[in-house]
Amino acid sequence: MAAPAAREAVAQSSAPSQLDVQAVYLFDFAKFVRWPEGAEHGTLTICVAGQKAYADTLTRLVKGEHINSRPVAVRMAPTPADVVGCDILFVGVSVKDQEPALLAAVEGKPVLTVSDIPGFLDSGGIIQFLVIDKRVRFSVDLHSATHSGIGLSSELLKVAVKVNGAGGGTP
Repeated sequence: MAAPAAREAVAQSSAPSQLDVQAVYLFDFAKFVRWPEGAEHGTLTICVAGQKAYADTLTRLVKGEHINSRPVAVRMAPTPADVVGCDILFVGVSVKDQEPALLAAVEGKPVLTVSDIPGFLDSGGIIQFLVIDKRVRFSVDLHSATHSGIGLSSELLKVAVKVNGAGGGTP
């Protein structure tokens, strides 16, 4: 599921960190999202609310990359006001206290929300990273995806460890 540059970056490390693996997943998720008509043009922006190291890793991974002919960019979004223009919003556990405000800022908008915060799906997030047997995995909430106006490919759903609201995805 990883792009060539992303795979290469992780492969250069004999034991990629959890952050590295999550960054590759986050980049790859964009390939399996169907944004509503009109929202799929211009730069695909991945916003990070949380550790700058996460944004730095993502920036290295996406350098020169395109998804569906869209150039990919990464920027920090430390406050709810900063999430305007984000296509994907990663909410790091380090900003757990801001999670409700960040999710409220993108509610009903075509933004894929992803986090490693426990209970993120219960709070209205779309994808939550989990660590199972020392491996990074993820769960998906299709109700939240539908509410945001985005579709998720069945290929993405097949590799999720859990899918809440099954039946609402895109084949």
